[in-house]
Amino acid sequence: MTDPFPPPPARRFGTVCAALLVVALAGCAQDPGTGAATATATATATAAASSAGTGPTAEGSGAPAPEAPRDSALPPGNDVAPYDDTSTRDAAATFGSAQRLDDSLEAVVDGPRPGTTGERSVRAAPGTDVQVFTLTLTNTGTAPVDAVPWSFPVAVVGEEPATPAFDDSLGVPMETFPVVAPGESASLEVAFSAAHDADLAVRVFDNTDPDHYVEFTD
Repeated sequence: MTDPFPPPPARRFGTVCAALLVVALAGCAQDPGTGAATATATATATAAASSAGTGPTAEGSGAPAPEAPRDSALPPGNDVAPYDDTSTRDAAATFGSAQRLDDSLEAVVDGPRPGTTGERSVRAAPGTDVQVFTLTLTNTGTAPVDAVPWSFPVAVVGEEPATPAFDDSLGVPMETFPVVAPGESASLEVAFSAAHDADLAVRVFDNTDPDHYVEFTD
């Protein structure tokens, strides 16, 4: 029976070429002494498949498939700032004075100290003006406290958040608080991108429940 829809000449020619290529690859694979020829033939087949739209390409286009986005290595919490009207300020204190955070923890924020980021800063371009603070937590309770959730203070200028910065040259690495034993204290250096004369307010909060915070100002 005659095929009522015969493939066009170009398609038939492509089919023949593909068949010849398969035969050539099979012949190379059977001869253990022709490893180089096998590699060359395989590369040719891969290139041909890519040209035909059957290789690892983005759907519907001839462009390579995009890489999957990589997870950020930055600590969480720094962009979840409790600075809007829905959060509650539990207390206010001045820099350098102690303020209770909960039944077990007391906080002191010292600073600010002006600084400029170096060549290997994170979240801030080299040469950016920053303000550096020291956050100290003291465990006044009778049991150890896992203080990691308190490791992500936020600084605001007015009601606008200042971007946190991490820079080993300023003594501000990416780290979090440890478990604080009863009667012990632990300190964490934090920095925020801001002009040296900007009036920053530092808000300290439990990152697992960031709707309540204690604010430290001049």
